[in-house]
Amino acid sequence: MRKITAVTFDLWDTLIKEHPGGSDRVAKLRIEGIGKILSEKGAIHSLEEIQSAYQETGDFLAMTWSKRRDMSARDQVLFMLSSVDAKLASRLSAHDMADIERIYSESILDNPPVLLAGAEKALEEVRGAGYRMGLISNTGRTPGSVLRILMDRMGILEHFDVTTFSNEIQVRKPAEMAFMATLDRLKVVPRAAVHIGDDPESDVEGAKRCGMKAIQILAGDERPSDMADARRSNLSHLLDEIARL
Repeated sequence: MRKITAVTFDLWDTLIKEHPGGSDRVAKLRIEGIGKILSEKGAIHSLEEIQSAYQETGDFLAMTWSKRRDMSARDQVLFMLSSVDAKLASRLSAHDMADIERIYSESILDNPPVLLAGAEKALEEVRGAGYRMGLISNTGRTPGSVLRILMDRMGILEHFDVTTFSNEIQVRKPAEMAFMATLDRLKVVPRAAVHIGDDPESDVEGAKRCGMKAIQILAGDERPSDMADARRSNLSHLLDEIARL
């Protein structure tokens, strides 16, 4: 009987990555799209004002994330609008708010990230070997509901039994709850699971402190972690590495 029965994956920079400059292009789509809606509703604000509010929201998110907490897309939008005008949200209809939240959440669909080399094959092999599979991802401004759409379009969503996104549970890796929420749904104890990710703190340290094994993927410029049970430069031969744990 094998020791590991479940494998969880990080998403960003483990399975997918942004195009160079992708974050800036998505931010531009959000800012211009929200500005257009506000203008149509008679709430005239310059793109500079909206961009400033967008940055203020980013600063607030960074502070929130540093405490291992997260915010829903709706709360992010409300914070951003209040940074433009404290009473702005109260003057907008529910339909207008929904449109703004949609633009804020879904702009990434017009400038999507790409799969990392070998990601799809690795997922297919792990699934084919009979492991239970989960995804544990911190989110930024794009919520889990939209990331699932991206994953489905890429053809990788179907491999996962469970997908956990920080905006939905309001907790971010490396907090133990982010891992345990996934393992509980997989019905697996930590010692029977391994987490695959790139970040030395969020992925490796978080998984290890939870009692899981951890394999670090060093595809970019992340610092190698001494806590990792194994380190790889890519996702190739992942099954062999898991079998050695």
